[in-house]
Amino acid sequence: MTNLNIIMYHYVRPIIASKFPSIKGLELSSFTRQLDYISSRFSVISTSDLTASIKTGKHLPEKACWLTFDDGYRDHFNYVLPELINRGLTGAFFPPEAAICGNVILDVNAIHHILANCDNLNTLRITLDKLCLDSGISKSKLNTFWKKYGISNRFDDATTLYLKRMLQHALPESLRTQIIGQLFKDFVGVSQKDFSNELYMSTYEAAKMIDSGMYVGNHGSKHSHLDQISEEEQRSDIAKGLNFLEEIGAPTKDWIMCYPYGGFNKTTLSIVKSMGAAAGITTEVRQANLCLDNHLALPRFDTNDFPQ
Repeated sequence: MTNLNIIMYHYVRPIIASKFPSIKGLELSSFTRQLDYISSRFSVISTSDLTASIKTGKHLPEKACWLTFDDGYRDHFNYVLPELINRGLTGAFFPPEAAICGNVILDVNAIHHILANCDNLNTLRITLDKLCLDSGISKSKLNTFWKKYGISNRFDDATTLYLKRMLQHALPESLRTQIIGQLFKDFVGVSQKDFSNELYMSTYEAAKMIDSGMYVGNHGSKHSHLDQISEEEQRSDIAKGLNFLEEIGAPTKDWIMCYPYGGFNKTTLSIVKSMGAAAGITTEVRQANLCLDNHLALPRFDTNDFPQ
């Protein structure tokens, strides 16, 4: 068989015990029920099974499934790792280098927590637009941004998507950094350094994941939209992620790239191929076929696509 169901996870934790209960994530009990469902209906493969199939053409088992976990959250170490070990399963984890090594909070997570700590997203939009206007962004430009990004999808409404896209990539980087810092201070109200130490696993914990039989792969450094930055910036970000893997003892031969936000372009694929990647995973929602799909751009399902 060459079909593969790749499942993507982000936040997984018991909400009642979480220091960040306002964040939308997968409740640990729902995760365990989903693992029951997956284990009874699919064959969970290891990352080495995947790379062997890609490199040698070795067939995967029927209804093959591969579990992937993005962003290097400490909850992955505290809750996901023990659950997988207890079941004799393995997963692939993709922590961004800057979050683990730099004691910074990534924009993606700062935005999540700003949104989660705001009671009225329309008020947040007004605040964001005012900060943009004060920084020289014209009202007509903001209207253009709204028309382009204020479009709902299966997970978020129009206002949420507008706020996310504006703070993720639409605004110039220096302005984004400034505005995110201000909004994080106003709505979350804690030190970003302290917040980072709580949110992400440490380098020691990342290395322990490997010692425990898990795979740790490349998620770049700053969780950037790779398709929104220059070739030089892409190469630097990916290389930092690869250096991080080497530092924690993760395999750097036939390694796997997980594209932040699922963003990549032809330049990205060329870079990861030249650096020795065996596979890359995206956020396109469908089943992968290792005979038909580009191995450097494999699609994934979201956890919400399966019963919990």
